[in-house]
Amino acid sequence: MDLSSLNKNQRLAVETTEGPVMVMAGAGSGKTRVLTYRIAHLILDLGIIPGNILAVTFTNKAAREMKERIENLTHEDVRHMWVSTFHSFCARFLRIELDSFKGFSKNFTIIDEDDALKIIKDIMKNDNIDVKEYKPKRILGLISDEKNKEIISISDPFLKNYYPKIFDKYNEALKKDNLLDFDDLIKLTLELLKERPETLAKYRKKFSYIMVDEFQDTNIIQYELIKLLTSDTQNIFIVGDQDQSIYSFRGAKVENIDLFIKDFPLCKQILLEENYRSTNPILKIANNVIDCNKHRIKKNLYTNNDSSELPVYFHTSSGYDETMFVIDKIKELHLLGYPYSDFAILYRANALSRQFEDMLLRYQIPYVIYGGLSFFERKEVKDMIAYLRLIINHDDDFAFKRIVNEPKRKIGDALLDKLKTAQINNNCSLFEAIDHIETSGIGFNNLIAFKFTILELFDEYIANEDKPLIKIIDGILDKTGYGSMLKNEGEEGQDRLENVLELKTVIEEAIEYYELSRKNTLESLLSDLALRTDTDNKNESADCIKLMTYHQAKGLEYRVVFMVAMEQGIFPSFNCVSEQEQEEERRICYVGITRAKEKLYITNAETRYLYGQQQNEAPSIYIKEMGLDNLNVIGKIKRPITTPITQTTTSAPTDVEKEPSAQINKGDKINHKAFGDGLVVEKNGNVITVAFMAPYGVKKLSAVHPSIRKI
Repeated sequence: MDLSSLNKNQRLAVETTEGPVMVMAGAGSGKTRVLTYRIAHLILDLGIIPGNILAVTFTNKAAREMKERIENLTHEDVRHMWVSTFHSFCARFLRIELDSFKGFSKNFTIIDEDDALKIIKDIMKNDNIDVKEYKPKRILGLISDEKNKEIISISDPFLKNYYPKIFDKYNEALKKDNLLDFDDLIKLTLELLKERPETLAKYRKKFSYIMVDEFQDTNIIQYELIKLLTSDTQNIFIVGDQDQSIYSFRGAKVENIDLFIKDFPLCKQILLEENYRSTNPILKIANNVIDCNKHRIKKNLYTNNDSSELPVYFHTSSGYDETMFVIDKIKELHLLGYPYSDFAILYRANALSRQFEDMLLRYQIPYVIYGGLSFFERKEVKDMIAYLRLIINHDDDFAFKRIVNEPKRKIGDALLDKLKTAQINNNCSLFEAIDHIETSGIGFNNLIAFKFTILELFDEYIANEDKPLIKIIDGILDKTGYGSMLKNEGEEGQDRLENVLELKTVIEEAIEYYELSRKNTLESLLSDLALRTDTDNKNESADCIKLMTYHQAKGLEYRVVFMVAMEQGIFPSFNCVSEQEQEEERRICYVGITRAKEKLYITNAETRYLYGQQQNEAPSIYIKEMGLDNLNVIGKIKRPITTPITQTTTSAPTDVEKEPSAQINKGDKINHKAFGDGLVVEKNGNVITVAFMAPYGVKKLSAVHPSIRKI
């Protein structure tokens, strides 16, 4: 294949196919291109069978992109390749190899975080534990850490004593219903390979080439799995970037890069430093910031992009003025032809989005919060998925429990307790246990009707080939009463109904993609849906401003980026104490800078209202590290950038903050954050009388309040 479009080091990485290889790929250096070209090179030039290549990454979006590129390069059917996330790889492996291992079978159901939390809440309820005092999410986090071989720490004496019990009960509940959570997928895969040498030997022989994307984001157990699968030929290829390791809170271990060098001492190290995204002035400040970290493999990003436009540093007196600067700049650039989708506003804490949302709404600029509730997390969608699960697998107790009373069928706790007893006595599923209880009443009659409805739906849409499979959604809505329930909820119900109907599109796409039988198509679809995360459902095509945290921005790029609230205590955060924490915080800043393709605006304020308090902080230390000479500075910096992190204050505005507002005089026009534009009709000291448009009228205000600016 033609590799002439690759630069020297990219080509070296593609053509170095034998033995361990470690590629340190700087931001925007074309690592996905290298990975996909390497796979294509193995298939087209070396004749490697596609099924003998394993490539793992961290998001379904990245896996899809890799598959599409590989398919375009090789014209091979990517469904036969093992290109996926860690969790998808393990799910696929277990569907093949999990045979009565540790009490689980191949037809397991994958549960998401909400499902897992419900199980924990049920256990705590049965144990008479207050879920308000002992948060189920905290307990689930501890369970996840333990399954991922993290060291857990519990200070509360009661929880320390209770945790081992709920850990066992939770895992027993999963085993009883043949359920696996996300952590189990990798944990069971690793354990099965360790305990069944013949299976390990088979997959070591099968995967003659292993590739790992975003290696810096691997945790302990993921690296252990990859190392275990690597055969004696050691054809292991990792791509990562220490400078973009920002997920330690998820268990990611940047130290795995050092471990890889130790475990594979003969590995060839290749640096990708040529950037294809940003301008040299943007890369210069990114390099300056990250060079302050000690524990890294040194890289120096550069580009052939000859733009000389410096990043802008805007320093102002108030958070309000900062917000208006961003709004005005967006309006200005939009008039010059920049679509709204070219802009991103990045912040360190979610609470900082509110002031920008307010102004974007006021000026009717379309925006989206990157990280809102995704389609597949909505209740009505999860209910429909549970119906589908139960229709194709009557033994799915978890799905049964979710929808047996959705919509309400007057099936009370007493009846469900009888059903549970019948299940235990007859060693069967809850669905089958309906046949083993003898009682009467409306609830019981509805329970019988529910069972026959599920059976009828299976016969009509799964066993019967006459009706289109997508019609199963209409059947569920009609026969279960769920559709009537939504129609009775007015406008909100209509929105929810539209969400449910969108599942028909999902099923249609699944039919085209999987090309399997009806039952197997739904099984494959439901398995893939269970592996989805919210980061896989973002609408990147909409023409709107994107507001997001730095962590959400990882892997994205925009022509224009605003890094807002760059102040000590906010970014870097007060919580960063240890050297390790400070280095990760700096990496987060580096990630933010390198999202920008053309224009970068760095902003901060002398004072802002946040968390219900007035904050007075110095400019972020990162601005000093960038170097003021490398920035186009707008606004007078009144406080030294080197000011150490101090505690949040709630004091009255100082003379420094009063300076800009002292210029407001009678006859001036001002803008107020809540009341809009107005005319100053009187001034007495720092008190101004302002005439606003209806309905606000005339108001007396403090001239030094941060919500006021002169226009």
